[in-house]
Amino acid sequence: MSTMALRLPAEPQTVDAVLDQLERLWRCAGHVPLPDRMAFDLAVIETVSNAIQHGVADPGPLEVGVELDARDSTLQATIVEYGAATPELLADRSRACDEAVMDAAQQFLTESGRGLALIRTLVTMGFERVGPTNVWRLCRQMGV
Repeated sequence: MSTMALRLPAEPQTVDAVLDQLERLWRCAGHVPLPDRMAFDLAVIETVSNAIQHGVADPGPLEVGVELDARDSTLQATIVEYGAATPELLADRSRACDEAVMDAAQQFLTESGRGLALIRTLVTMGFERVGPTNVWRLCRQMGV
């Protein structure tokens, strides 16, 4: 079993740090077949990118934590948005927007929701709200 973890600000350069962490994981987990590595990499990076791009902090800066785990037959990732706004706060902010902004947001969501569908084709995905954090859990059974 190989486990890697990091916690960084929710900024674009964090994606590079996660890629570095995935490379370290694969050096320690040589038993993982290349197709599983590639699928897992894509799912993790897409989830982290979504957290960085769409995450909303309350009240301070948002941080992203990533824990990676390679076992004999399972790959797991936990991506945590530390200090994420509650769904109720997001709803209140949405009500404060004018109609033009809401129309633009709806169009964006319609066009950009493909990432979650992609992730779901590559891994089993779960979501949980724990206190001031959003927790995304990804799991891939190797060879499936």
